[in-house]
Amino acid sequence: MDGTSAAVAGGALREGLPEVLHGQPGAVLLVRVEDGTVLFANPLAEQLAPGVRLPCPIDEWSRRAGLESSSGDDISDPANDASPLSRIAHGEPVHGERVTAARSSDMSHEREALWVIGLPLTDAPVDALTSLALVALLPLRDAGMVRDAQQSAERLHSRAVLASDLSFTISDPNQPDNPLVWVNPAFEKVTGYGRDVLGQNCRFLQGPQTDREAVRRIRTALETGETVTELLLNYRKDGTAFWNEVVISPVRDSAGNVTHHVGVQSDVTLRVQAERERDEALAAARDARRRLEFLSRVTDKLSEVLDPDAAQDLLPSLVVPDFAEWAFATLLDTTGRTRHIRASHANPAMAADATRFQEMHADLGDNSISMRVLRGDLGPTLVSLEDDHVDVVTATRETADVLRRLGLGSAVVVPLRARGAVTGSLTLLSGPDRPPFTADDLATATDLGARAGVALENARLYAQQRTSSETLQRSLLTPPTPSPGLAVATRYHPAAEAAQVGGDWYDAFTQPDGSTVVVIGDVMGHDVLAAAAMGQLRTLVRALAYDRSAQPAEVVRRLDELLEGLGVRTLATGVVLQLDAGPGQRGVRWCTAGHLPPVVAAPDGTVRMLEGDGIVLGLGSGQQRDQHEDALAPGSLLLLYTDGLVERRDRPMEDRLAELRSVVRDLSDHDVEAVCDALLERMLPDGSDDDVAIVVVRVG
Repeated sequence: MDGTSAAVAGGALREGLPEVLHGQPGAVLLVRVEDGTVLFANPLAEQLAPGVRLPCPIDEWSRRAGLESSSGDDISDPANDASPLSRIAHGEPVHGERVTAARSSDMSHEREALWVIGLPLTDAPVDALTSLALVALLPLRDAGMVRDAQQSAERLHSRAVLASDLSFTISDPNQPDNPLVWVNPAFEKVTGYGRDVLGQNCRFLQGPQTDREAVRRIRTALETGETVTELLLNYRKDGTAFWNEVVISPVRDSAGNVTHHVGVQSDVTLRVQAERERDEALAAARDARRRLEFLSRVTDKLSEVLDPDAAQDLLPSLVVPDFAEWAFATLLDTTGRTRHIRASHANPAMAADATRFQEMHADLGDNSISMRVLRGDLGPTLVSLEDDHVDVVTATRETADVLRRLGLGSAVVVPLRARGAVTGSLTLLSGPDRPPFTADDLATATDLGARAGVALENARLYAQQRTSSETLQRSLLTPPTPSPGLAVATRYHPAAEAAQVGGDWYDAFTQPDGSTVVVIGDVMGHDVLAAAAMGQLRTLVRALAYDRSAQPAEVVRRLDELLEGLGVRTLATGVVLQLDAGPGQRGVRWCTAGHLPPVVAAPDGTVRMLEGDGIVLGLGSGQQRDQHEDALAPGSLLLLYTDGLVERRDRPMEDRLAELRSVVRDLSDHDVEAVCDALLERMLPDGSDDDVAIVVVRVG
């Protein structure tokens, strides 16, 4: 291998080394080179070869540890001069070889790869160490990485790189202040300090940013004779900082006394920087996700509210306390004057001040940032509110005092936009105890203002449509005309989420001969088209029934013919019912077209249905239309209704009709207006997904 290739391979190993060995305590031995005797061992070495009493031959220790070479050969045989431990015992350095250990320990729960390094201490300034060799068996975090590195570089060179990049130190706890008594060349390469620091405690590596708590943990571990691993910010001799991953192990003699501390140090600055960059990227991604979730949550909540005033009232409470300490939304009327302020505070104790601030909306000065953003003089704005600024932007001393109590700090003011126009402003305040808002917060609030503006505008348009629809509906559903001897009440209950217009209709009027016609019907659909079709049908039925005092079956048959002849493509259900003129018992006739049967409650408390068959309207002329007849005693109660009163997805129709009969029985002695209200309340306690029309008649 040429020098360039070796340098490249060495660089790859050097970069990968911290990833291979970082943070892993190893087994440490001190071996007397003269006769290959293990004199001292750290706790992990004792666990790796259980039951061995020191001093002992290194081959005995190796046998008890079950060490094998990477090829599977037993390396405990003293005759095997090629084994790394035998070479170490003869004073030969071992720059790094893979072995495996058979026995479980705290560092190895099954046969696991270890990296063996042997360093003769012949250059130690202390005579007691010069006859020894330091043996470190380090668990490999990623054995494959080392194996691949070895295969890509000249073997001895690769080993030398691995060995030289690991910084080893030995200190003597039996001397005052536990000084260093030996360091290898890698220590000087990493720290800039050489043999001149021998005799000193290694705290000279510490500096102003070194974690004192980590130092305390190291000191405690050394005092209690335990192995310790810590990541420290240390400082080189030239003052530059580096991240140092330190593993310190106590080495004991045969009596269990700690004779030395062996340290293994790695410069992991690049790894720490990469991890920090990764953590920062992950934090930024998490923050972006939280902001999107926040925006989505606020938008969804606003979109659920269809009343514009309620939506505006809700908006400030949706951003408190997750985004701001307190907030308020402001709107202008068509003349440019403040129309409404709604405030919300994270602290319930400030609710009274927030309410008072709402009441004082006219006292928010025209030169305030909220008003300037609202008028379009400013775009999204981030400012720091000073105490003296409050007096400038408020019209009264009381308003200024309320603002101070609510809390100042930094403020973000963004416009509420819809269709390119500013419809309001949202002011968010951090309060004095939160960090000030940032440019990212301003961007989030600006996005929120755009979304909230659209949601508020949609609520306004929906309310406008509801008002128009209600006006249309009421114009189509005129009150019933009075009928002598009868009390008639009607109700129209729009679907909870509809535009307050649909195809349900009712009617009640008197024919020329004195009979009373009562009609209930339901055009398929829930929109303005359905309402228009309903208006046509209602007019046709009224005209047909009034002409010649026609009876119900004739009205329905002629309606079929008219719909077909006029080309009206409308499907509808309905009941046309006729009551004879009074007084006394009244004859009743009805014709059903695919509709639910009317309900009658007799004075004696019995309740029955006025059953009838018939196909829906709009399928052409020639349909079979049957007329049914009965009689109603004075005091009887008659109910006609559309299916929205009884249909429920979670209840069978039979059960709901039985419930309706029971409710009518309970209400049979009430006046007709009270019956209408109580029916809606008891049958629809949670509202209805469908329109509901009802007609209640009391026979006098």
